[in-house]
Amino acid sequence: MISRRISCKPQNDNYGRLANYIADAKNKGEKTLYSWNDGCWAGDNYLLAVQEVLDTQDLNQRTKKEKTYHLIVSFRPEDEALLTPEKCKQMEKEFAKVLGFEDHQRHCGVHKNTNNIHMHIAYNMIHPETLTRHEPYRDYFKRDRLHRELEQKFGLKFDNGRQKDLEPKRSNDRADTYEAHSGQQSFDSYVKERKDFIFKSLDSAQNWQDFHNSLAQIGVEVKARGNGCIIKDKHSNTAVKASRLDRNFTKGKLEAKLGQYQKPIAAVQSIDEKERYVSRPLHKKRGELYSQYREAIDGRKKAYEEIKAEQDERWNKATALWGSKIKEIKRERKLSPKDRSRLLAVAAGKKTENLEAIKADVASRRADLRKLTPFNRWSDFLKWKAENGDEVALQVLRSKKESIVNKPQAEFVKSDLSTPNWKLKQSQIRVDSSLAWKDKRKLLSIAKMLQLQAEEKKNYFVAQRFQRNDKDNDINFGKLAMKNMSWRVDSSGNVLYTLENGGMIKDNGDSIFFSMNDPKAGIVAEKLAKRMFGPNVMMEGNKVCRMQKTVVRGL
Repeated sequence: MISRRISCKPQNDNYGRLANYIADAKNKGEKTLYSWNDGCWAGDNYLLAVQEVLDTQDLNQRTKKEKTYHLIVSFRPEDEALLTPEKCKQMEKEFAKVLGFEDHQRHCGVHKNTNNIHMHIAYNMIHPETLTRHEPYRDYFKRDRLHRELEQKFGLKFDNGRQKDLEPKRSNDRADTYEAHSGQQSFDSYVKERKDFIFKSLDSAQNWQDFHNSLAQIGVEVKARGNGCIIKDKHSNTAVKASRLDRNFTKGKLEAKLGQYQKPIAAVQSIDEKERYVSRPLHKKRGELYSQYREAIDGRKKAYEEIKAEQDERWNKATALWGSKIKEIKRERKLSPKDRSRLLAVAAGKKTENLEAIKADVASRRADLRKLTPFNRWSDFLKWKAENGDEVALQVLRSKKESIVNKPQAEFVKSDLSTPNWKLKQSQIRVDSSLAWKDKRKLLSIAKMLQLQAEEKKNYFVAQRFQRNDKDNDINFGKLAMKNMSWRVDSSGNVLYTLENGGMIKDNGDSIFFSMNDPKAGIVAEKLAKRMFGPNVMMEGNKVCRMQKTVVRGL
């Protein structure tokens, strides 16, 4: 179990919108297992309770900060079999008690739309009676302790929490989110990996210019910002607070050693860089895929620049042409004021029509480019490749992160090209006679699932024809289990299948998980597991995996 507070700026704070999202009001609750509210006079009336919270928040006009505390509690896939509405409500009450929101109004819901079931909680930070705003102090540490207690109390899988023996981690939520979604190294991570070098540079520096000279070798610089300092990438506007790196890098301590802050002189710009920040991929075994990604991104960027240059040229020509015609009409003395006004209106209309046609043409060409390369980030590229049947891309997504070693960019492109097992697996799919020819270019997991879908449909109609009820083919459920099934690949390399009635199945390569709220999902997951792992599989809760072989040795 892990939890995270979703921060929100005061101008974007909207409790009603968040409560509707929790209940999935827009999609009629398709992704919500169950939702509830607590601490409200409205009782179980969810919508009336939302209005009650909004009225309470309106009564406090003093605070200029946000009035909503949005918490997400995420569970492991193995925990889904143990979670019930009653247990989730008990957990929410424990979070409310620890955070100091026990007497506050809140709306809660459990969502199933991702590969990990998770709970959303919206707390009204304004107390319903005193109307004062409550801000939990050091809430991360309180929640971390509560995680371990709840895991033990409800028998959930244990997650790694904060280690008491280790130095507290000065984490950067934005950087962590960027790395999780993009699969690429953040600037914050780049700076932290060079912490030892920066420390040595600071120790050996006699003044600010010496420090600037050393930092220029890794492509960064220190700048004063407000009452503190930032470490900034020299080639972009990306920056992090210097104190996030270490408490010794506060502005006060830096000035105590180097004197009052001084900007780097011009000579610093000419220092040769040994390395610089590049958002390199964090996955193992990336090999030639990263070269393809860079080639596609660079090619699209060049095409965008060419389209922009052509647009500017056409725009300038059209503007100049119709501008000159409008001037001619204004200079024509033989025209009556009425005719001149009418011609000017026609010319202005033609000019606008011409410019709008240019904009529409450019927008269409840019849209065509986006269809050819429908990705902006490395992880999006891997997901796109995997969804189009590339087993190597899927395994790269599933590979764990590795620390980025200081290497030139060329070495990252060439490194780790050896992926024989994955490519062999890809070639085996091509020659598998049990698969339809149109499915051989899909991922093995998807191809096997489509095979099951086709067999289910065939057996269903055969059973209907002979008017019999075949339990093995789910006829007893009244309709096809895999009809209108959809699938996608997430950023962790999990293949997610969504059944028509909302049940979900997750294939992570080693095991297959399914939604406990849908009985059909368990049957389909077991069938898929047998196709993927062989006939000997075992089911534990909502998890299906290979049967462990036991070896009996003679005495």
